[in-house]
Amino acid sequence: MDIRSLACFVSIAETLSFRRSAERLNITQPALSQRIRALEAEIAVRLLERDRRHVGLTPSGAAFLEPARAAVANANLAKLQAKRAADGEVGVLRLGFTVIAFYSVLPEAVRAYRARYPQVAVELTEMVSPLLERALEEGSLDLGVLHPPLEARNLGKCALPDQQLVLALPQAHPLASCERISAKDLAGQPFLLPPRSVGPRIYDRLIAYFQKQGINPRVVQEVTPMTTLTAFVSAGEGLGFVTEGIAAVPRPGVVFRPLSPAPPSLPMAVAWRGKMLPSVGRRFLDVFEDVLGASAAKPLEA
Repeated sequence: MDIRSLACFVSIAETLSFRRSAERLNITQPALSQRIRALEAEIAVRLLERDRRHVGLTPSGAAFLEPARAAVANANLAKLQAKRAADGEVGVLRLGFTVIAFYSVLPEAVRAYRARYPQVAVELTEMVSPLLERALEEGSLDLGVLHPPLEARNLGKCALPDQQLVLALPQAHPLASCERISAKDLAGQPFLLPPRSVGPRIYDRLIAYFQKQGINPRVVQEVTPMTTLTAFVSAGEGLGFVTEGIAAVPRPGVVFRPLSPAPPSLPMAVAWRGKMLPSVGRRFLDVFEDVLGASAAKPLEA
């Protein structure tokens, strides 16, 4: 029982005219009559009473009409939903991110995406960058907002604006009164750094920054994530680096200061599995670009 034949029956039941239905459906009257005969033969029931002057529903046809109308409507809806899914307007977006990434414009982008595509369910998962890469490779995430360079070579990626690092220090620290702190004044200070196993790129860049200033950093503890690092700073455990996004959230007992020269920034990117971005992911990236500005997200070389 094909949907086209059901649609033909519904049209005739609504117009009570083979001629008008043929015009509405853009088929010939003989083809329309053939479809109705085939439909009646398939279900072994006469659906229409018809002669040269009159077309009407049989009792069986009247009982058949509403289920047939519902089947046609559902088929049209299924076709529409399939097209909308192919266009990324319905479905599920599985989005992974690092803690640092969520202290940027990412929450605003998620809100804008949900407002623009309310029929796409957004599933959010927080992970460190290496685990995000693995989840993307395994296909358990559609998109990941993380920190390049990436180890996996089979991930597509787009660059996002870097996150500038600033110094977090206890409010009572002698250097806290300075509007900008010279890096050379950090010699001998107790430092909190992320474990290299979690953030090898930023760890190495920070160590290189210290060495360039002629400083051998006194690392008293490894701490992750940066939100926890600010709590340690508040407790007087040491000094540490956080992104400007995290520094924008007030923390009792902690002040945030720029350094001179500026420390390394933290690169960010959106990544996905394979060569093609999923439709829901492409829609999200479009929204992300709108939030950031047209030139904010640009392709990175693999």
